[in-house]
Amino acid sequence: MADTRTSNLLVLCSEPGLGQSAELKRLLSGLKHHYATHLFRFSGMEPSSASKRLSRFARQVEKECLAGKHVIVALDKLPAGDELVVDREVACISRMISSGALVAISLLPEDALVMERLPDAMNVVSRDLLVSDVLELRPSDQLYDVLTATGGISSLVSALVRDNGSSHPKSLVLGNSYYSTLERLLSFSLRSNLLDEELLVRLSMILLGCGTFDDIASIACVEPSDVAQGLEEFAPLFGVCCRDRSFRCFGVDSLEGISACSNVLHSKAPSWPSVFDSALRVLVERGEYGRAAAIARMTSSEAATTIVLEHAEDFIGVGEAGLVRRALGPAQARSLVSHDRSACLELVLAALGDTKSRTPEARTLPIAADGSYARGVNQIDVLFAGCRAVLAGESAPTSATDLGWAEGLAVHLQAVQLLRDGQICAAQRLAGTHAYSCADGTLPAVLVRLDLSIASALLGDEQACEDGLASGAQDFLEKVGYAALRDEASLLLALDVILHGSCDLASIDALVRESERAGNELVRVAALMAGAAAEYMMGDFRSAGLRSAIVASAAARAGFSHLEAEAGVLCRAATGSGLGVGAVSPGWEDICDTEGLSAIATLVRAALAGDDQPEDIRRMPGDASVPTDEMWLIKVLVSGQGDVQERVRTLIPHSWAAALTPITSIQRAPRVIRSNDGTSGSEEDGEAHAETSGARLRLSLLGGFSLQVDGETIPEWRLDRRCAKAMLVFVALHPKLLARRYEIIDQVWPDCDYKAGLDRIYQATSALRKVIADVTPGLNPFLSYREEKSVSLDPALFECDFVDFADAAKEALACEGDDARSLEAALRAERLYAGDLFVPSRDCTGYVVARRQELRELYADTMVAGAEAAFRLGRYRISARLADSATGVDDLREDAVEVLIRSLRASGRMFEAEQRYKKYAVHFVDRTHMPPSKRLRKAMGEGNHGEGSKQRRQNDSESMAS
Repeated sequence: MADTRTSNLLVLCSEPGLGQSAELKRLLSGLKHHYATHLFRFSGMEPSSASKRLSRFARQVEKECLAGKHVIVALDKLPAGDELVVDREVACISRMISSGALVAISLLPEDALVMERLPDAMNVVSRDLLVSDVLELRPSDQLYDVLTATGGISSLVSALVRDNGSSHPKSLVLGNSYYSTLERLLSFSLRSNLLDEELLVRLSMILLGCGTFDDIASIACVEPSDVAQGLEEFAPLFGVCCRDRSFRCFGVDSLEGISACSNVLHSKAPSWPSVFDSALRVLVERGEYGRAAAIARMTSSEAATTIVLEHAEDFIGVGEAGLVRRALGPAQARSLVSHDRSACLELVLAALGDTKSRTPEARTLPIAADGSYARGVNQIDVLFAGCRAVLAGESAPTSATDLGWAEGLAVHLQAVQLLRDGQICAAQRLAGTHAYSCADGTLPAVLVRLDLSIASALLGDEQACEDGLASGAQDFLEKVGYAALRDEASLLLALDVILHGSCDLASIDALVRESERAGNELVRVAALMAGAAAEYMMGDFRSAGLRSAIVASAAARAGFSHLEAEAGVLCRAATGSGLGVGAVSPGWEDICDTEGLSAIATLVRAALAGDDQPEDIRRMPGDASVPTDEMWLIKVLVSGQGDVQERVRTLIPHSWAAALTPITSIQRAPRVIRSNDGTSGSEEDGEAHAETSGARLRLSLLGGFSLQVDGETIPEWRLDRRCAKAMLVFVALHPKLLARRYEIIDQVWPDCDYKAGLDRIYQATSALRKVIADVTPGLNPFLSYREEKSVSLDPALFECDFVDFADAAKEALACEGDDARSLEAALRAERLYAGDLFVPSRDCTGYVVARRQELRELYADTMVAGAEAAFRLGRYRISARLADSATGVDDLREDAVEVLIRSLRASGRMFEAEQRYKKYAVHFVDRTHMPPSKRLRKAMGEGNHGEGSKQRRQNDSESMAS
């Protein structure tokens, strides 16, 4: 404007958050050496007040211009009111321009009437404020994802730069800065001063993410064309194209985006319930169940609950079993679902997520009088129940028609039964055919790809777990509602580790315990077999023989004939050396049910016979066909350094030797399976476990900071350098001891861009490595990942007091009905909780403070549970102590005060109980202006008799009133 001088007036009209205020400041900054600059902000002012202030300001500008000054004026977010106010504002602006001043104005789209009344102005709208370099990107460009994520909106582009640095990353990181900026833009876009019709259209577009104007008309019941024209011109976030009658909301069209903005949208649900219900229905019709689940969580309407339960199988298939479970209870209370349908869903949810649902009867779906399934039960429900049945070793139906996305479930059931019967190649072919035809992020895709990976691992495929499938499957199954299916993913990890030369017997034993508790007998037998194989390869023939004999017995009881035969072969190989212990079935060769397994049995017998057998029996034909289905067993038999393995290696045919690579030595590995086993012993047992599990670094954050390396405490000041302590605490508090780099930068160095933040992370990790290496040279606390966007501590080396406390606390809360065990766990948690969680000096995102509050609440819950258990056991003094600890965290917690008073009275401490009640009552009345509950007053009155009791109650009432 200053160069062309085509107009003395510039008007910027755009949505808030698109950088119009920054453009005004940039304009003034560029002209401040030649002009007297004035910036006046009207944000939050009423139009009438703004016009009066503008009038006074115009007179001041006129005086400066008459005095010969060159003046430029910026009016930021000038509000427009009725026509009278607009006329007054236009007159003031015209006076300033006539006096020779340059004027720049920023307006919101709803105040565009001011722009229309200034025809000589140079107008700049939202599209003119977009980043042109981003808008010019094409699908073939490496950074095209920047356009799809931002739409060229400058604030979103700047946020991406902060998340990724100024360099070109291989893959775009959408971090905290991006999603925070997106949430702020969304909040601006749904501001309350918009007209209802426009707000309705905007909200509908955001909920759908993308679609056509017809979709919006079906939700909002209005024709959106007029509103859409304004959005296309002024609101680029909505990505409206009136020519195609379509829209695509940048950033919010993804599931991650709408989840990040859920707080803003949740606040709109009470005012617009019908919009949320209609959007939910449209998304379900599209098959976008993940996004539909995000919308369903924002509303609690009966219509949304009904939609979720009508399509419950579809939601369960995309990992939303928790949503279905949450909707089922209110639906039953409001009679929104039939009895048969409710019973069916309860059984399906129990089969998938309840590890206590062990028996076949607990997984039997409702049956009608004619023997068919009851109304409300469909084919997919049968397959869901079958997913649990096959893990238990039961046969499940695998034929069904018109399944659509759920066809993968039938494939999974068939593949597991093939694996159970030793038909590994057939299972691999079946799963491989369907593994990548299933939609990503669904339960069928996860299960079929798990089957494929297990089959590939057993066949010796070196890439079985290279793509991170097992970890991805565990992440899916870690969602609420799938606990009973997690054992299969754990089994894959165990098999892959063993067949690649490592041994994690602790994890395998944990898997055996978990699968036994869940009734997953097939997984239990397979895990026992894996443990026997690992011990055989390590040369521990005594344990291998015992384990394989147990496997054979368990497989025989369960009817797993092929696994029984394989266990018999392994048991014979282990016990034939004279070192093993285990009862080998006399007919161990006769029960081999395949030609390949019979050939291996003959090989083992010949190897153990040594020179006592004729040459033609001891040596098989060199071109004998390879028993591919038993490749894993051959690999186990020839691996290791024992005499038995050496004899088998010398006897196997050349064709077999060419098809496998034996493991020359097997090493113990750190825990690789996520155990759900919550049992733990005393502190001494915990220390012994730390020694046997390889934990060498003890991190204590409860009640203060402490880091011990091999028993030696590191001085805290040594970790303050390079913010190593703040980074260590942040990473350690994350699940799996792993945090993304952008999260660490936002937490510890929020003022740095991504590239500088990476340098800071490198310096902090180097400082921590050096401090630890000074105590124990060569000890590296970090894991190296091929994925280069995270920092991970080695879980095998670390032991953390807050993790031990959380495990003990959860055990205390979970032991309902077992008071002795609950009390023991609560006392262990009390010992571990030395104080509140340590908060480092750098906690810029508030993550550590939030975790501290979570642990405080967990501590209070645990103390109350322990106090109640102790009270029921008659241990009143312990009960009083634990309850008092809970009140120390929350002095208004009524259940803690109630059990405290009961315990004090039961132990004869009447006066103390009375004083504690009075103190609580006075405090409670002062804070809430209400008396304590009737239940608490009754607890205080228990055992009172006679006039003395009456007088005490009267005193209580008087003290409360005071």
